[in-house]
Amino acid sequence: MNREEKLDWDREEFERIHDEIKDKDALSHYEFLRIRNFKLQNSTTENEEKINRITKKAFKLAEKGENIKEAIGTLSEGLNGVGVPIASTILAMKFPNLFCIIDWRVIEELGKKEEFKDYLTSPEIYEKYLMLMRKEAKSQDIKLRDFERQLFEKSVRKV
Repeated sequence: MNREEKLDWDREEFERIHDEIKDKDALSHYEFLRIRNFKLQNSTTENEEKINRITKKAFKLAEKGENIKEAIGTLSEGLNGVGVPIASTILAMKFPNLFCIIDWRVIEELGKKEEFKDYLTSPEIYEKYLMLMRKEAKSQDIKLRDFERQLFEKSVRKV
């Protein structure tokens, strides 16, 4: 999407969302997420060519489940607005059997809040987290994504 197409999409999406909520007393969860995502995507300065180049490099590094810090660093240092949690989400979406999403809820369920306190910015912490998650998933004989999701849902259900 070039700059003009993006600007057109921004204007049109704003109007679509406005039309959907203008007569409502409150937002649904879906509408809230749309508005939040609209704002977040508007704050990125990255163009499609750069996103392509950086993600291609990170995917190449990550394709065998190795080069963890390098793949996370490529994304978090190469793309504006991408920290370790978003970088881990990108890799988990691409390689769900090799990578998982780092999230404070899962960290708390693991009982590793202090050990992983710098998880937002540290590729090294992500690597430790991922190694632990892989080990635990393997010991329970379940897929990495299923193990991660189990911990996440357990935490969310407590609230």
